Amino acid sequence: MSCAQAVETETVASGLRKKCPACGGRDLLPSVTFEALPVLCNALHASAASARAAATGRFQAAFCRNCTHFFNAAFEEERIGYTQSYENSLHFSSRFVAFVEDLTQRLSRTYALAGKTAIDVGCGKGDFLKRLCASCGAMGIGFDKSFEEDRGAAVSGVRFVNDWFGEAYADLRPDFLSCRHVIEHIAEPLAFLQALRGHPGIRPETVFYLEVPNALYTLRDLGIWDLIYEHVSYFTGQSLRTAVEVAGFEVLNAGTSFGDQYLFVEARPGAKRLPTEAADTCEIEMLARKFERAHRDKIAHWQDCLATRDPEKTVIWGAGSKGITFVNVVPLGARVAALVDVNTHKQGRFAPGTGTPVLAPEALCGRSVDTIVAMNPLYRHEIAGIAAALGVDAEIVVA
Repeated sequence: MSCAQAVETETVASGLRKKCPACGGRDLLPSVTFEALPVLCNALHASAASARAAATGRFQAAFCRNCTHFFNAAFEEERIGYTQSYENSLHFSSRFVAFVEDLTQRLSRTYALAGKTAIDVGCGKGDFLKRLCASCGAMGIGFDKSFEEDRGAAVSGVRFVNDWFGEAYADLRPDFLSCRHVIEHIAEPLAFLQALRGHPGIRPETVFYLEVPNALYTLRDLGIWDLIYEHVSYFTGQSLRTAVEVAGFEVLNAGTSFGDQYLFVEARPGAKRLPTEAADTCEIEMLARKFERAHRDKIAHWQDCLATRDPEKTVIWGAGSKGITFVNVVPLGARVAALVDVNTHKQGRFAPGTGTPVLAPEALCGRSVDTIVAMNPLYRHEIAGIAAALGVDAEIVVA
């Protein structure tokens, strides 16, 4: 089985999934519903008209009381297709680059990657793999159907394949395999992890680094703008560990990173385990029960906030998942002047759903801007520095 192949998803007549994708549990608690989110929020459009006509899908959140997993029970895998137009690179941000530099250096030291072979499954545009190999001299191979050849300078010993990492590449023997911000996109994460572990090139000593968004940040800190259609799953620390161990891995290290917004697991092939009930689910279940009301209150707050501001003088900083969700779910969100993003490949394009234009920060020069809504608090200092350098005197508020 290739890492891209999906197994049959169990659904009920309503089209909702009735089994947890992380542990197979059936004790599910329904939560937030969005009737129409863009199917691909990170595929921007060349025109406002095309963006407004973008496909949408239903998001029906469910919480698994067994393993604490949070997921979209209404997800339809056949509606998703990743091509080179999919653009979610964060490596244009100095704040994010600093995080990645620290991460690659730590992984290189911990697992002595110098001179070894690293494979990055779902490598996107290749930024992470290039930095990892440049930091330690490893040989790298990245796999992703959205990779583009003309993205940045080449790094010696690093190559990319516009494909999934499946059995067709049985001759590859990685010492280290990373898979960052991929598993949450997979309808059947257990089958995907099992396929990675069972790949012919994987050896007992192969180290895996897995990274996903942290559902506790979404639930506890009300990071509701992270809810997007192409993310089937929102892992908690417990549900990620459950999925990894059931798939047949031994966990070497696990934790949170990037301001607790990410979860990571470092693992190697081990014995498969049967899913077991999480030791302490009460606190997370309480957050999940409160989340539906809390998310409605937060959306109402921002509707009221935007209603008092001049939409022509208000911009949203961040045209990634958070910004796209914001303008689509806050009733007045589409009335802001623009989205702003440092990623040059997003600039000049339009947000799916609303058709909101995406501008470069430099486009704010000489423009009357009263309010900048920062979608991620971790970037506030960076945004303030860029705005000041451009002479933009605006209030920065964090969403």
